[in-house]
Amino acid sequence: MKHKPLLVFIPGTLCTSEMFIPMLADLPLETKTVAFDKHDNLADMAAEVMDIVGARPFIPIGFSMGGMVAFELIRMNVTQLTGMVLLNSNCHADLPGRKTGRHAHLKFAQTQNIEKLIQQEYLSVYFSNPHCHEGEIVTTMATQLGVETFEAQLKVLAERPDSFDVLTHFNQPLLIIGALNDQACPPEHQQIMAQAAPQSELHLLPNCGHFAPLQAPTDIANLIKQWVNKHYA
Repeated sequence: MKHKPLLVFIPGTLCTSEMFIPMLADLPLETKTVAFDKHDNLADMAAEVMDIVGARPFIPIGFSMGGMVAFELIRMNVTQLTGMVLLNSNCHADLPGRKTGRHAHLKFAQTQNIEKLIQQEYLSVYFSNPHCHEGEIVTTMATQLGVETFEAQLKVLAERPDSFDVLTHFNQPLLIIGALNDQACPPEHQQIMAQAAPQSELHLLPNCGHFAPLQAPTDIANLIKQWVNKHYA
């Protein structure tokens, strides 16, 4: 019987460990969550993960930007990496033209406030009903982290390398969970990653957007449990 590895949850842009709480309640496995503050590059974020993990075998579970951190761990040739889970993420470099929009959003957050930015510009992208309870959680997390963290993480997103080739050479088990209504990391991105990775398993959740871990935590926890039992039991 294989020893089940540690599951390390890595948050996305302007997210805290709060977004994983509903999911963790349904996961009877050993878990840790990472907290990013003003890290402005993937190397420092990956180092933060390794400080938490130490020498233990582990599986990074990266949500959105957290998936980009997981790709960085692969580039670092971390020997304890025994698999990977991607939640609503993508492997591509930043798209041309995004810089202007990101700069405008940062300016808005600096001159007005980050809560208003999230409510006016982001929630309608993340949720079909921007006034839902999950939207309140997203707004609260962003407000807690603040503008300086937002600026640092925008730099991470803008400078991230393309990780498609990383995926094609990743020979450990990979679980990809996306959502059919995800505008930020749409289903076709999930399918591209699944086709690229040698040992991938793909699930696309209905009735969910980008924040599927908040909208369908039990479904995602069950998929992770099944996948862990399949590969590490």
